[in-house]
Amino acid sequence: MSARGLTLVEVLVAAAVLALAVLALARLAAGAARAERTAGLGREAADWLRDELALQRSVRLGACGSRPIADGWSCSVDRSCGAACDLETVRVTITAPDGRVLEGASAVWWPLERAPAGGRP
Repeated sequence: MSARGLTLVEVLVAAAVLALAVLALARLAAGAARAERTAGLGREAADWLRDELALQRSVRLGACGSRPIADGWSCSVDRSCGAACDLETVRVTITAPDGRVLEGASAVWWPLERAPAGGRP
């Protein structure tokens, strides 16, 4: 007599394998979503840092001013003078809602910034 069809054990094993595959895919999708959010926060922080450093190099603000500060974010500016404040160091710190900190620094020599285009200070 030949057996036809699947036994109950075979069906249960197939269902368990299928369930494990679905769980693995769900974990993979959740990890991808988390990575996308993290990358998005990093891009946003880098864009903000670039804009803020550009603004701070052209205007002596002393506080963040390139964009409004959204909930969970923070921005700080630290300026230090050298050579009678003709040379100024600007350090900007951006903190993302997830706690990651991005810092950038630049220096401005104000006599050069005030020089006419193409001219010498």
